Amino acid sequence: MKNNILGYNFLLLIILSSIWGSAFLAIKISVESINPVTVASGRLLIGAFFLYIFYKYKKIQFTPNKKIILYFFLIGLIGNFIPFFLISWSEVYIQSNTAGLLLSVAPIFALLIAHYFTKDDKFSLKKLMAVFIGFIGVVFIFGLESLIALFSNNYVLIFPKIAIIIAALGYVISSIMAYNIKDINIITLTTFVTICAAIISVPFMLYVELQNPSMPIGKSMISLLYLGIFPTALAFLLRFYIILKEGPIFLSYVAYLIPVFAIFWGFVFLGEKISVSIVIGLLFILTGTFIGKKTTSVRNS
Repeated sequence: MKNNILGYNFLLLIILSSIWGSAFLAIKISVESINPVTVASGRLLIGAFFLYIFYKYKKIQFTPNKKIILYFFLIGLIGNFIPFFLISWSEVYIQSNTAGLLLSVAPIFALLIAHYFTKDDKFSLKKLMAVFIGFIGVVFIFGLESLIALFSNNYVLIFPKIAIIIAALGYVISSIMAYNIKDINIITLTTFVTICAAIISVPFMLYVELQNPSMPIGKSMISLLYLGIFPTALAFLLRFYIILKEGPIFLSYVAYLIPVFAIFWGFVFLGEKISVSIVIGLLFILTGTFIGKKTTSVRNS
């Protein structure tokens, strides 16, 4: 019976990874005719709407104070709006699978930052090795052309990839900030952070649309709706369930699966190329992530 439950939850983990991996494909299609800022804001508004409905359905009681609301806004800015915008902007210039692969460095960042901002996740020699291996993977994914661009004027090759790295850093910082909030239900936290991020995004969306209005086509609108409902709202709900049933370590395995699905969806629906350097880079990053998480798991067991 226990094996059946674990098998069911692992299936949900696969589904969650598939949904999160598909976000990069949906973003790529959305930015074909919609401003990147509007894509980021639109998915937040849609996601916040559905999360709030679920929050009310659960009848959770929560009375926020000014300090916690400001904290929600800060997490929403660093961990939602800025990364969503940076990823959307970068995918105007790079393949969706490249974005998904570069974002997989987030666990490597977490190994570094958690040492300074958490009490129970300190750095070690093995974690240093994990970070170094992950960095080699990033170099492969950046590619030789992008590295050469550092010494030329062809910044289009390098800036979008750097933007993804910054987005990954924002995810990690905001996750640690949220981790340090111990007395708020995770559904409440995610719902209100998403709402705050959506509120922050609206003025930027209005400004950009007034200056340079989007001319959305049908498939871009459908992709944006998909982004808001599935990779934003539904994925969070699946995340809650998996954490509740199996714990955060089990959930962390999505770091291995999301890049694979990002490559798969980009290849199937957009015909994106899968180069040898991408495969090598992915292997390095997953190896580094595995070493880092194995070190953490052994210490906590």
